[in-house]
Amino acid sequence: MANNRLKKLDNNLLNPIVYIVVGILCCIFQADMLNIMFTVIGAIFIIKAVLSLVEKDWVNATISAVIGVLIIVFAWLLVDVVLVVFGVLIALKGIMELIPAIKSKNIMAIVASVVTLVVGVLFIVSNWAASWLFIVIGVIFIINGVLSLLGFLKK
Repeated sequence: MANNRLKKLDNNLLNPIVYIVVGILCCIFQADMLNIMFTVIGAIFIIKAVLSLVEKDWVNATISAVIGVLIIVFAWLLVDVVLVVFGVLIALKGIMELIPAIKSKNIMAIVASVVTLVVGVLFIVSNWAASWLFIVIGVIFIINGVLSLLGFLKK
């Protein structure tokens, strides 16, 4: 019973600290955080492959090793493609909202549509948008971690 309470205590204290650390890392490394995450995930798969080899589980070892190497080698290509597709979708949304906004002569709707279109184009042509996205994610993680930690300390 005491061991279970200690385990709960560890998780309740560990989670906010992990959130804060990940948030700080996102703010520092910004878009490079993706590369770090993919490298860590790829390394985990490779470690899993080695452990499967030790257990003589050749199928899982091979699959894990291939996945790990593919993640490390090709992850940035995938991220770049996803950012371009995401940017195109945002830009199309801006264009689709701009046409009715112009017809209705609603200045706020026109401005919002143009901003949406510009953000979409920025995602297509620049990692700038990805960097800001990671800063925002980092700040959210830090706030979440601090609030969770304060909630833990209040108990």
